[in-house]
Amino acid sequence: MAFQIKDFVSITASMINHMRGTQTKVTDFQPGSVARTLVEGPAVEMEELYLQMFIGLREAIPIATFQSFGFDKLPASYASGYVSISKISIPTEALVIPAGTVFTASDGRSYLSTNAVLWAAGVAVVTVPVVSGTSGLGGNIAPGLITSSPTFGADFTISNALINNGTDTETDAEREARFAEFISALSRGTIMACLYAGKQAATRDAAGNIYEYVTRAGLVEIAGYVRIYVYSSLGIPSASLLADGQKLIDGQADPDTGEPLVAGFRAGGIRVDLLPMVEREVGMGIGVRMRTGYSLTNATRQAITDTYSLSVRGILPGETMLVDNLRALLLSTANVIELALSSSQNITCEKNEALVPGPLTIYAL
Repeated sequence: MAFQIKDFVSITASMINHMRGTQTKVTDFQPGSVARTLVEGPAVEMEELYLQMFIGLREAIPIATFQSFGFDKLPASYASGYVSISKISIPTEALVIPAGTVFTASDGRSYLSTNAVLWAAGVAVVTVPVVSGTSGLGGNIAPGLITSSPTFGADFTISNALINNGTDTETDAEREARFAEFISALSRGTIMACLYAGKQAATRDAAGNIYEYVTRAGLVEIAGYVRIYVYSSLGIPSASLLADGQKLIDGQADPDTGEPLVAGFRAGGIRVDLLPMVEREVGMGIGVRMRTGYSLTNATRQAITDTYSLSVRGILPGETMLVDNLRALLLSTANVIELALSSSQNITCEKNEALVPGPLTIYAL
């Protein structure tokens, strides 16, 4: 049974009920009576005792479960996602969008591109990965609110897909859920323990906030060798993130003596490598028929591109992208009544793969 606090009223009532049931000489328990006053005095102190016990338990539980394991709350993390760009006239020459390009939301928030992107000639819409300028929930943003960039003029249209993976400092409930996963990994040397360690890899900024973190992981095992493939919030994981994860898996040893300083998660004599996932492009041709009175505009192209990109990137290792589900999602685009997809084959994402949108051709039917 969970610990319950009894208040003054319930303590007093319990004591009076006991006195009534065990004797018949004292019968006046009305407020202000001598008997009731003798009961209420201890009841006040008992209520205080219950409260102090509750406060003590509440403070002791985190110390016993989290602090004793060095299981601190995770700091805030940066939100990351994708911005799409189109032009009134389709570019006839290739254009490189450099890393660090600034994009601005309608409310003034800024986002930076994480790596250089080639906008090929003849391509109507290009997708650029971005990260929020500040950490925390404030970096999350609804679709279509990133609308401008000092790099692009008025003849360019800028939009964004939903960005919602930025987090504030971890809450108590979130830490409890992560702690449960940690407990399942205490039997070090198991596959699940190594996978857990690999998923904790992260890089941080100067303030200690999480800048890059693992968003998906796949595992391949053969006798004596385990490979854990990861993909990060910024795409292909950086060397720093992989090094951090490998250190968690292997543990740390004194560089001079070789004596272990921090225990790792892999079993002795078993090789466990943390490797980057391979991006697998999923291209598609999409024929679009609009409702009467509507035409296939750049805004519609971008909406289709954003939905397609989110659908492809949402497929986890080992899952299958169903073309019928993709078609249903794309048909939800405003004023679209019919679609013709160039491929009818479902696509299975392998354990070492991260599906990403490939060349996308959108044309009017």
